[in-house]
Amino acid sequence: MFKSVVYSILAASLANAGTIPLGKLADVDKIGTQKDIFPFLGGAGPYYSFPGDYGISRDLPEGCEMKQLQMVGRHGERYPTVSLAKTIKSTWYKLSNYTRQFNGSLSFLNDDYEFFIRDDDDLEMETTFANSDDVLNPYTGEMNAKRHARDFLAQYGYMVENQTSFAVFTSNSKRCHDTAQYFIDGLGDQFNITLQTVSEAESAGANTLSACNSCPAWDYDANDDIVNEYDTTYLDDIAKRLNKENKGLNLTSTDASTLFSWCAFEVNAKGYSDVCDIFTKDELVHYSYYQDLHTYYHEGPGYDIIKSVGSNLFNASVKLLKQSEIQDQKVWLSFTHDTDILNFLTTAGIIDDKNNLTAEYVPFMGNTFHRSWYVPQGARVYTEKFQCSNDTYVRYVINDAVVPIETCSTGPGFSCEINDFYDYAEKRVAGTDFLKVCNVSSVSNSTELTFYWDWNTTHYNASLLRQ
Repeated sequence: MFKSVVYSILAASLANAGTIPLGKLADVDKIGTQKDIFPFLGGAGPYYSFPGDYGISRDLPEGCEMKQLQMVGRHGERYPTVSLAKTIKSTWYKLSNYTRQFNGSLSFLNDDYEFFIRDDDDLEMETTFANSDDVLNPYTGEMNAKRHARDFLAQYGYMVENQTSFAVFTSNSKRCHDTAQYFIDGLGDQFNITLQTVSEAESAGANTLSACNSCPAWDYDANDDIVNEYDTTYLDDIAKRLNKENKGLNLTSTDASTLFSWCAFEVNAKGYSDVCDIFTKDELVHYSYYQDLHTYYHEGPGYDIIKSVGSNLFNASVKLLKQSEIQDQKVWLSFTHDTDILNFLTTAGIIDDKNNLTAEYVPFMGNTFHRSWYVPQGARVYTEKFQCSNDTYVRYVINDAVVPIETCSTGPGFSCEINDFYDYAEKRVAGTDFLKVCNVSSVSNSTELTFYWDWNTTHYNASLLRQ
């Protein structure tokens, strides 16, 4: 099936073959064959559905009516950041200047390998049909966003049948903005959508989708003492293995770590990566858990500042839920970064904060947090509010899967009764104070998130940033 689709795309693209990279003929057999490693790439690789779906139907429970829908989404698949690209290029420089024949798992470099970063202007940007390294690449951020839009219409189209004019919100990161625009394009031309571009600069203060940027108190070295206890000898082993296979090659553990990022972003850019085949399954598990551990203690429950940071968006979400009966707009769609989603989920209590992750070993039985499950490229978190008879309920859908609130899931479809949810939400934000904890007043006078309520008069149009 996949190959037939691929050949159809290729045939349709031949008219533009002069401007679109066609890749190699061998690519057809490789593209789309590495989905099994996506969960091990720490969220840097392409989108995939949440694996822990518990078998719960995503369909609206029978006899119920959706009253409001919210979505916070991550930008789609992209090229690496400028800083990460510098590190990847450093490792590529070592490999490209190796004068001997490659052996072992690096032997693919003998076959006219083309480095996936072809233009530095692509760095930080969404992968698209135009800038992808291969016309057959099914994992571009552009296609992901458009596919998401079609999935949205299939799942929730009835929510916008009678409301064809509404606002969509995005941070002013260009890749987030592009994702939002591709999503809008994917909805079709029957809608009159106003795209509101909200600043993610620190001066935006509380009126932002990216509260972490307005938090000068955020310590990026926090909990490094815990994370650094993790055993990284697997990286040394990778470097030693590659060096042993290729005499005179001098890769380090830093290079080995970089190869994991290279693998993920090359898949984003061309649809597959021979670099990914360097690693054993055990090495992928070690790397994946390091990403979980690092995220937990820097952007999740393991860092005590995060609940306050995430409360900025979570409180706005709860406020929208409470106003669903008086708000004309019933669908609230927003696009931002992975950190913002992780902060939001931490405050919401969806990420387990009762069992801190250990750096001493990989806790196979005790770990419910996997970074890539929550924030692959193109991640999306839906908040559903629906009514069944005389009762109303709330539940979360993360990357196509219903993820219940652990202590409040006795409603239809494992949802949480609305008043119980409001009590739960109040307890989740008790003791949080975004403005005070983050010292927001030192960078901004904005003390409240208002763009969901004043967009029609303010018309948010922040300049796009390459970040």
